[in-house]
Amino acid sequence: MNQFVIADAHACIGCRACEVACVLAHHHGDYPQGQQGFTPRIRVLKEATLRSAVLCRHCEDAPCVRVCPTAALTQADERITLDETRCIGCKNCVIACPFGAIVMTPREDGAVAHKCDLCAGVNDGQACVSACSTGALHLLDARALQAAQRQKQRRFAGAPRPTVSSPSPISTARQQPRRDAIKIALEQRICGFDEIYQRFSPQQTVQQGERCLRCSEHAFCEWRCPLHNNIPQLLTLAREGRILEAAELSHRTSSLPEVCGRVCPQDRLCEGGCTLDEFGAVTIGNIERYITDTALEMGWRPDLSQVVPRPYRVAVVGAGPAGLGCADVLARHGVTTVVFDRHPEIGGLLTFGIPAFKLEKSVLSRRRELLSAMGIEFRLNVEIGEHISLGELLEEFDAVFLGVGTYQSMKAGLANEEAPGVYQALPFLIANTKQLMGLPPLPSEPYVNMAGKRVVVLGGGDTAMDCLRTSVRHGASKVICAYRRDEANMPGSKKEVKNSREEGVEFMFNVQPLSIELDAGGAVAGIRLTRTEMGAPDASGRRRPTPVPGSEFLLEADAIIMAFGFQPHPMPWLAPQHVALDDWGLIVAPHQGNYPYQTSHPRIFAGGDAVRGADLVVTALADGRQAALSIIDALENASPSHAERQEKHS
Repeated sequence: MNQFVIADAHACIGCRACEVACVLAHHHGDYPQGQQGFTPRIRVLKEATLRSAVLCRHCEDAPCVRVCPTAALTQADERITLDETRCIGCKNCVIACPFGAIVMTPREDGAVAHKCDLCAGVNDGQACVSACSTGALHLLDARALQAAQRQKQRRFAGAPRPTVSSPSPISTARQQPRRDAIKIALEQRICGFDEIYQRFSPQQTVQQGERCLRCSEHAFCEWRCPLHNNIPQLLTLAREGRILEAAELSHRTSSLPEVCGRVCPQDRLCEGGCTLDEFGAVTIGNIERYITDTALEMGWRPDLSQVVPRPYRVAVVGAGPAGLGCADVLARHGVTTVVFDRHPEIGGLLTFGIPAFKLEKSVLSRRRELLSAMGIEFRLNVEIGEHISLGELLEEFDAVFLGVGTYQSMKAGLANEEAPGVYQALPFLIANTKQLMGLPPLPSEPYVNMAGKRVVVLGGGDTAMDCLRTSVRHGASKVICAYRRDEANMPGSKKEVKNSREEGVEFMFNVQPLSIELDAGGAVAGIRLTRTEMGAPDASGRRRPTPVPGSEFLLEADAIIMAFGFQPHPMPWLAPQHVALDDWGLIVAPHQGNYPYQTSHPRIFAGGDAVRGADLVVTALADGRQAALSIIDALENASPSHAERQEKHS
């Protein structure tokens, strides 16, 4: 008879560890690049009253085999096998499967069928069964089926049934509720730029760490983290007080854990993937911050004493998360690394774009000390294309990594958008940070104090929340967020919206700007808006706002901040080296191929927002780290002429 894996819905907790195990088994133990590569052959159902998994039953008289016109599906070796090379994407099998266990997955030449193969040829046994911590998944073959049959016969014959059952791991964890970090007093928050969240105490760390179900060796929260931090093990070490071990483990996958613990939108990443999410996820971010902050106070420092130097020199352009991640990994592999940045301090937008009430600037200063102690050199206040050319970097270094971010604000195309009193979000935030750090502003980024002003911020992302909360701290008389969709469709973090409300920000949803109105002197007097209603979803999946006829009105304001996101800034210094850009001005550096993150120039690599568009700190960090490994691989396989240059450096 055919074998198959079956799920026990009573034992399943919906942790999705089986999905992660399946994907890893079919990717040689590595995580795929990007969400599009996460295509498990087992699907977990996680609903209010149901937790179970669906996968192919490998039917004896399989309807999918009968309807397949190309014999891509066949019965052999006690299973139903799929030959993807024969699949034409007709979807007959998807319709025929009575269990909904066959799906279509995209390929370069079109979609093909995708189903459980019992890990034939890719794993010793079934990866999903091995990963299931509650024993909800079982491989059923003839012997197992006979054993189940005998058990049922004994019950029918009157054999006593077991009366003791262990409590569900979820019910046990629910007895200890989620606890977030304690905030400083509201009166203190709105009057200054101190970080609002206090560090976890050891007791809070233990309490939250004990809530972790440790779903599997590779839990779903680990997959949801772009860095794939080993979260269950980190929580265990922190809970047991083994902080130095936890710091070492954390730095195996992350270059800035103390930063990510503070600024990552965990509700959309690791905590959003927690099995306990609907009851209150484990507060992963706060524990991540606690581990590194505490370890550094205990004297922990990166140990590179066993690193063997390599005869390569690499320039990193940009000291933001992508550049720092790349430099960190290069240094840990013995590569001489020099980081260039146009700002006077490292961090890029971590330092100058994210307000201090979310990320204290001493955190980056401390990280700079650690990286410098690792042998990384920083050349700051250096603008590529102005102070030094990309060609000169290629003369001095064996390879160059570009982690330059996206700094140009997106315009709304409104009338009077350039009028006095209209500000772009990023220059406003950068100038405010420089003011706090005692650094002079640039003519293109003048410092603006919103004290006593009626401020309207257009946009609904985290940058908009930063502008709102900064204006509150300046002492603005009124601060309003105007957003064209409803609250459910806001792209920003729920935590940031909540904090903004607590601090006195007013929200106006379903309003779309039409024009900026000026007074007789040509300064901002207000913004004309129209009300909207939510229509059909757009390409991103969010419902599109449509204007309501006759609903226009004027919202008076003294200052308007545009927070519509960022796009690539001009980089004319790339052209002489023939570095290709796409139609949006992003650097073309594919994440796949022989040398991922390599640009059209073989010795120039790139990652982060300059490649993928404005995204998260953690995705830029992950890009930089992966690019570093690709650079090393490329240098190790360099041509003889290039090797001679490397010998000269050594």
